[in-house]
Amino acid sequence: MNEINEPKYEEHFTAFVDLLGSSEISTGTNEVSRNEVLRFLVSLAALRGEFALQSGPEQTGTRHYIRPEVSTFSDHIVISYPLNQISENAKFNESLTAISVLHSFNVLLARIAGAALSIGFLIRGGATIGKLYHAGGVIFGEALVEAYRIESRTSIYPRVVLSSNVCRREEWLRLNDLAIRKGNDGLYYFDYFWNLVFFSVPPGEKSNDYIKKRFERIVRLTTDNLKDLEENEKLTEYSKWAWFAHEFRSAMERLPSGMLEAMGVSMDAIPWKN
Repeated sequence: MNEINEPKYEEHFTAFVDLLGSSEISTGTNEVSRNEVLRFLVSLAALRGEFALQSGPEQTGTRHYIRPEVSTFSDHIVISYPLNQISENAKFNESLTAISVLHSFNVLLARIAGAALSIGFLIRGGATIGKLYHAGGVIFGEALVEAYRIESRTSIYPRVVLSSNVCRREEWLRLNDLAIRKGNDGLYYFDYFWNLVFFSVPPGEKSNDYIKKRFERIVRLTTDNLKDLEENEKLTEYSKWAWFAHEFRSAMERLPSGMLEAMGVSMDAIPWKN
């Protein structure tokens, strides 16, 4: 009889992400929308690309590849990174591990958010560090419970908020200004908004043309949703899209001067002012 390996219940960076408004779709009568959500959830497995960790100098160092675990159930997404495996394989200290994980997750989050936007949804989530088992379709542990609590009770707006357990670790906030922002309410969350426009251009696409199309699509989707929700007095949903619109414009305004204009895009195309 083959010996069964003992499951590893160890420290993971863990995120719980939800599609805002999709629960109503899954129980409603709109079959087209249901199928769009289902295709989106099925496609998430293909989004979890490996990311490289470089230990040692570029010329002589060794590359290690890490693939985050990604699971979906109903309209929820769980993403996790095994921290001990990352630090041990690449001989990383906590600072390098933090930078690698946060950068990888922020790019992955932008891809998920962009795919969700394409079918008319925003995302919201929570992220923490804690004990977790996540393999072979099985998810179990305190990190999942905490990430879910943050998503459901704290995040409120379409953002992925970091737990106090992450924020207390100085190395996880230091040098990560491009991935993390601090809100007016004192909560830290991922700044995936500029990556919605600039993440990887598909093969065969011209970079500037692709970026312009993505920018214009996000503006159009957001404008249409804000108008529809306001007219139908759906103020709770409206507030979430308004928050997203504010963050997206803010992200575009923080880009280097002239960057959007060089790609044929103007800030004047955004109808919402901060």
